[in-house]
Amino acid sequence: SPLNPLLSAAVAASLLLSPIAPPPAHAEDVDPAKNGPKTALQGGFKVLQGAASTQDSGSRRTITRGATLDNSQFPGQKLDGISFQQSLCRDCNFKGASLKGASFFDGDLTQADFEGADISQVNFEMACMKDANLKNAVVNEAYILATTKLDGVKIDGADFTDTFLRKDQQRYLCGRATGTNPKTGVDTYDSLQCRKVKDLKAPGSKK
Repeated sequence: SPLNPLLSAAVAASLLLSPIAPPPAHAEDVDPAKNGPKTALQGGFKVLQGAASTQDSGSRRTITRGATLDNSQFPGQKLDGISFQQSLCRDCNFKGASLKGASFFDGDLTQADFEGADISQVNFEMACMKDANLKNAVVNEAYILATTKLDGVKIDGADFTDTFLRKDQQRYLCGRATGTNPKTGVDTYDSLQCRKVKDLKAPGSKK
């Protein structure tokens, strides 16, 4: 019997996203053979229309949905626009990497190292950044929402210019804010607009 028209459309759509499709443009940027012992990325790249995060809507990007990348090495890599949504990136090394517009939506970044990285416009919605290292990172216009966990995050020299924060998050980060970003020349304290936080008491805070 002939296929239902809706089922036929679904089958056609699935064929378009099947493994025989050409590899995505950025697949070589995160080739596990170049970036350490982890093999979770092998054959795991997909090109999908959109993704489950605020800034991914309507975009087309390489994603590694739900991958286990713990301890993977990406230092100095160009990973702009890559989506690591819902992936485990605990203890991952992104030191000095360019991740502009990337997404870690609902990911686990516990103790991940972003020192000196450009994480402008990165989506950290629902991400766990416990004890992550953002030292000297450029964090301009990033998506850090109420659901983002920032416990123990290291922010010496990080530039948070134009990154909107909930008041309690701003207060918490201002209490840890020290240093000046070596790339932008902006003080961490000023980038967080800490002078607007009332009754802020922190060692070395500027009054």
